[in-house]
Amino acid sequence: MSLIIRNGYIVGETHIRKADISIENGKIRTISDSSLPGNDKELKGAEELDAAGSYIFPGFIDAHTHFGLGGATPTADDFFDGSLCAAYGGITTFIDFADQEKDKTLGESAESRIETAKDSIIDFTLHQGLYKMHAGIPKELSDLRSMGIRALKLFTTYKKFGVCLDETSWDDLFSLCKDLEMLITVHAEDDEVIAKASQNLHYEIPGPEIHPLFRPAAAEYSAVMKAGNLAKKHQLPLYIVHLSSAEGLRAVRELRAGGVEVVVETTPHYLFLNRKYLEGENGEGSLFLMTPPLRDVSDNEALLQALSAGEIDIVATDHCAFTKEQKFEKLDCREIPFGIPGSEELSRVIYSKGVENNKIDLVQMMHLLSANPAKAFGIYPEKGSLLPGTDADITIFTPQKPSKLTFSTLHSRSGYSVYDGFTIMGKPSVTILRGEVIIRDGQFTGSRGLGKFVPCSTPAPFKNL
Repeated sequence: MSLIIRNGYIVGETHIRKADISIENGKIRTISDSSLPGNDKELKGAEELDAAGSYIFPGFIDAHTHFGLGGATPTADDFFDGSLCAAYGGITTFIDFADQEKDKTLGESAESRIETAKDSIIDFTLHQGLYKMHAGIPKELSDLRSMGIRALKLFTTYKKFGVCLDETSWDDLFSLCKDLEMLITVHAEDDEVIAKASQNLHYEIPGPEIHPLFRPAAAEYSAVMKAGNLAKKHQLPLYIVHLSSAEGLRAVRELRAGGVEVVVETTPHYLFLNRKYLEGENGEGSLFLMTPPLRDVSDNEALLQALSAGEIDIVATDHCAFTKEQKFEKLDCREIPFGIPGSEELSRVIYSKGVENNKIDLVQMMHLLSANPAKAFGIYPEKGSLLPGTDADITIFTPQKPSKLTFSTLHSRSGYSVYDGFTIMGKPSVTILRGEVIIRDGQFTGSRGLGKFVPCSTPAPFKNL
């Protein structure tokens, strides 16, 4: 299959230029000046797309998702539904998460998750959770590396769920990951700080508005520093997921000043939503509950300033969708399912609230949503670039007149969006996966199971992102 995209403005690594892209056999063939005759003339019978007035990005990457979670409270979006939301959002690759399953090796746990993801319509790779060290872990990590999974997920909280790796095991894990060049990603909320904060709170039924008190920003600072100091000891890069606070940002700055390579991810909800949303009437605050919790306006401002200054490397979503019914079933904030949808809205919100509000420019947006996540997890340049010879994963993003975002235009099975009512000024109009148009002008043209697992090579933080 051949395709030529004409007259669009390509958002590259350093600048924007008007150019045509030719695609053949799922790969980018040439990029040529729109005003000059190019090699694309040789692609006889190629379909042509006119991208006049639109921006052409490398396909966006959502570096943090939780699709298809089972258990007592299964998520609303399975891998088909979640990847469909992502595709409508211009996302061509996502990075999901595999549990360390009981009585399975890490490799077997990852293989199980890959099998669960077989219905995905876009490409994906995985982080592997690690909750317990044992004598077989060194070999299991080596085997996992051979499978093409080079990122681990370390939780510093959720002891009651059995996923918080005991701190006495951290040193051994960091040493192993240094030797294997595997990236440690950290959910940074210190469980001890959370436990102490909880001791001083006495509510018969603490609602969503109380959630930030149970999980204070001080817990993020403490966890980032603990992991960061160990990373410094082992001269190991560190990836912080969903940074939520000015306190967490302070810890990152201190670590970087001390020479630690820290890759920082945040989300649109920590940039543009605050704890007042948790005070919604008629239980609506439950819809905005996730961990870490929403913070103060001052935290939004600090993170936005850091985003503008280039201190934040990646914006992802932590898409973990539950239905309204699931969210409203419990009143206690500690029992309400943690998580919100967001993959479909990611690029629209970042463009509208970031680019159009002059917080970032288009090149920064490309790095935050495409190049940097691909580099961080070792799938660049095949993903996250528009280099000839690489996968033709492309998002055509079209600016529009201001309009209100409404859930009726979205595709999550959650039944709501935390960004409902936001003013939106652009959206992905075409999503292309490996040369195949899967979304065109609001219509799904792809197919179930089109997505493939993408093996990772050495994460770029080991080469300096």
